[in-house]
Amino acid sequence: MREKIKRERKAFTLMLIPHSGDKVRRIAISRSGFFLILLGVAVFFALLSSSINDYRQARSKEARLHKLERVNKVQEEKILSLVQEIEGFSEKMEELKELEDKLRIIAGVGGGSETEEEKLGKGGPENYLLLEKEIELEKGGSLSTNLIGKIEENVVFLKNEIKRREKSLGELEEVIREKIDLFASTPNIFPVQGWISSGYGWRGNPFTGKKEFHQAIDIAAPWGTEIKAAARGKVIFAEWKGAYGLMIRINDGHGYYTVYGHLSHILVKKGQWVEKGDIIGRVGSSGRSTGPHLHFEVWLDEKTVNPLNLMVEPLG
Repeated sequence: MREKIKRERKAFTLMLIPHSGDKVRRIAISRSGFFLILLGVAVFFALLSSSINDYRQARSKEARLHKLERVNKVQEEKILSLVQEIEGFSEKMEELKELEDKLRIIAGVGGGSETEEEKLGKGGPENYLLLEKEIELEKGGSLSTNLIGKIEENVVFLKNEIKRREKSLGELEEVIREKIDLFASTPNIFPVQGWISSGYGWRGNPFTGKKEFHQAIDIAAPWGTEIKAAARGKVIFAEWKGAYGLMIRINDGHGYYTVYGHLSHILVKKGQWVEKGDIIGRVGSSGRSTGPHLHFEVWLDEKTVNPLNLMVEPLG
């Protein structure tokens, strides 16, 4: 009896009371069995919680994956756009190179912007069409690391090419500026239109009849005809000078200076800067002269030269 009471104390009774008034049912559960049930319930809820957590993590990973795919798609489109810009820019660089080559020919500083060493050692991505071919093969999938590396290589190459082209164009600009300055300072246009009454070289002096060297050309023109500066420069003399009569002397630079004699009027002042083609005076017959004309001398490195050898326009 005592053992029975002890067993009952070590057990739990589960009572099932139906609402219909049927007989009450009693289920006796041992303490160990009860704890096993509790353990089972706990394990069940733990597994259920773990499953729910795994499900939530899986959904979160899936959402992140979709987001990464969208970002990757956008990045691919940007990279493809960048490649197209690189290819378009490379075409512009080639056009610029051709233009530079033409300018070098015109400037007389060589027919190409690249030295033989540069041509042989250029390296790098020479044909940008290779990128386009690889892109065609990889459409529909992710861009490979190799392709991205080639894009970066192209970008580096173009940056270096821009620096080299800037340096080359800077040098070319300096040469062209020097040539423009030289052309502007060279007395190569006729200061007055008319006809040559006396050329450069040996002739008989119209006053003495003796043979002498005429270091200028005489251009006959009507009295008062406008006289233009044959080159740009600084007026260093503008007044009467003996047999020259009213005379102008201009320092044209680059070793040149010009002399205009027998004028009827001087229209510039000493120290004045004139450009090629500016009106500096008018034809006359002042000084030792037999009639209205312009006495025109050209000096280069302290020696007279024949002005006709420099002219780039006809005399009419």
